[in-house]
Amino acid sequence: MHILFLHFAREWSGTARAFSVAARGLAARGHTVRFLAEPDSSVEQSASRIATVASKLGGVDPEAQHDVAPFEVIQFRSEGPWLAAAWRLKHLFRHWDADVVFVTTEREHLIGAVACWLGRRGSIVRRTPAGCVLEMHGAGKVGSWLTKTCYLFADENDASAAKIPRRGGRPVLAMLGVDTTRYPERTGAASPENADGLGIRYIICVYDQTSRGRAATAIRTVSMLSPRHPYLRLMIFGPGSDSEDLRMQAAALGVLDLVSFLGERDDHLLLMRDADLGWVVAEADTAAYGILDLMALGVPVIAAEGTIAEAYVASMITGTLIPADDAATTAAAVVSLLTNEEQRVAIGAAGRARVAREFPEQAMIDGFEKACETASGRNRSKG
Repeated sequence: MHILFLHFAREWSGTARAFSVAARGLAARGHTVRFLAEPDSSVEQSASRIATVASKLGGVDPEAQHDVAPFEVIQFRSEGPWLAAAWRLKHLFRHWDADVVFVTTEREHLIGAVACWLGRRGSIVRRTPAGCVLEMHGAGKVGSWLTKTCYLFADENDASAAKIPRRGGRPVLAMLGVDTTRYPERTGAASPENADGLGIRYIICVYDQTSRGRAATAIRTVSMLSPRHPYLRLMIFGPGSDSEDLRMQAAALGVLDLVSFLGERDDHLLLMRDADLGWVVAEADTAAYGILDLMALGVPVIAAEGTIAEAYVASMITGTLIPADDAATTAAAVVSLLTNEEQRVAIGAAGRARVAREFPEQAMIDGFEKACETASGRNRSKG
């Protein structure tokens, strides 16, 4: 089967990662896969690395390689009117076929659907990111009317709540997953102990552009704890996490020297591996992958109740779910975990075991492949 992924955002995110991992997995199963990304974007660069390199933990063990079938990353400018972008995409179809086109946003849906309609070939798979609501306004409705569309979700609750067009058929589920064999097992404390029994303790915070308020809660928590727990440090990474606004909040609370604002990082798994706790303040796919990465590394997770975290984290078993924007409750949970090495190790081990058992990467690829079959009307995928 010929499969095309459209992703027009420039910044790397959990959604871009989900498409890239799915593209690699489908290519490994014999499908012809292409990924269209904006030129000179973070998405193009990161997707290209995933297409060609499958080392363990992004470089932690470069000699341990996994054999994968590569997919092709193609530059595509989506700027300008949607009809012009659809026309350019239709012309690309002259050089290669596309049985199925994966999209996320309404604009991508419309562009992909019009290109398929003009080329008289191909169907659409519209994927909704984890913990998000399917948006079907004018562009999405026109796209679903022009070209057969299958709807793909990362969570059962999202699928149940979605208002799918009558022609959309039954939704397909593909929960995000990771391959735990690519992550080294945690063997003990991440930070060496000092004479008082506690060394520097690091909390790694997974951030995205929606996270400013929730990141402020993390900074306030550090401020509350720092007088009695001077060993605590907070590292915030992700697009926009190096903003001046966050620095000003830390400075106003007097903890600027305790908080690191790292921005977007390629070595985030290395940072996670060396952390004592992982605090996920991001949303959608970025949050889901942040939780999965931390759990696969054996790092206890902190995340807010009422978010996508509830689909992955069993509170006090594989992590801790806290009330949103409640720095006092969070502070108590943080201290409890940081000062109890045995509990921290047990929670980390339980998290890793749960990811391996319930959220394997191959199950996610199965869901993407099923969506391809549903969209194309095939009972069995063919290379």
